Amino acid sequence: MLLKNIKHQFRLWLNNFKVAYRYDVLMEKAVTLKYIDTISFGHKCTLQSGVYIYGSRRGMKVILGDDVAIGMGSTILGEGGVEIGDATHFGPNVVLTTQYGNRSTSSLAETSLKYQPVKIGKGVWIGAGSIIMPGTELGDYCSVAPNSVVYGRWIDSNIQLMGNPARKRKF
Repeated sequence: MLLKNIKHQFRLWLNNFKVAYRYDVLMEKAVTLKYIDTISFGHKCTLQSGVYIYGSRRGMKVILGDDVAIGMGSTILGEGGVEIGDATHFGPNVVLTTQYGNRSTSSLAETSLKYQPVKIGKGVWIGAGSIIMPGTELGDYCSVAPNSVVYGRWIDSNIQLMGNPARKRKF
């Protein structure tokens, strides 16, 4: 088991090295990137400590634009595809997911995963602890208040979202 863990840690380090070499990305300690062939970064992206980005085993793209900053402890689960616009910032501990479970019966064996892409415009600010659900679309220059749960299409620009579920509000 020890050898398996060492091998796994080496693969994670190698993934980070490949991304740092290929793209202009600042990665702090404890960043984990999986399925890096489906993840692409623009110029001057920042991944703070503890960021976890899971690409896609299904070949869907996870695209981060220029000057994107992902706050510490944030998670991006990109199995359904993710597009994040230029100059977008995630606060600490933001979760963005593109997958959800669907059970048609009470049998656990019949649970299936479904996927919907997430698209976030440019210049968006997402507050600490927010959750971005599958199928979400945010327009340019939107703001999401801390601890909000965002689901649905908010394609207007310059709107402010707050709450669970997130609604248009003034901060």
